[in-house]
Amino acid sequence: MARRRSLLSDATKMHLARLQGAGDRVQPGDYGMLTSREAGNMVKYAIQAAEQALAGQSPNRP
Repeated sequence: MARRRSLLSDATKMHLARLQGAGDRVQPGDYGMLTSREAGNMVKYAIQAAEQALAGQSPNRP
């Protein structure tokens, strides 16, 4: 089965990982050292940023 292309760039994922203090454990394309909680928080931050962008606001940083 073919892999689906990611909606977020590696740079965005790295930024989200750094925001929660996990930037030292990830490398572009390799997020296996993240806990499931950290990965879930990355998704949460990405959704918040997208919602705020759609509303015309600047994203809040945690």
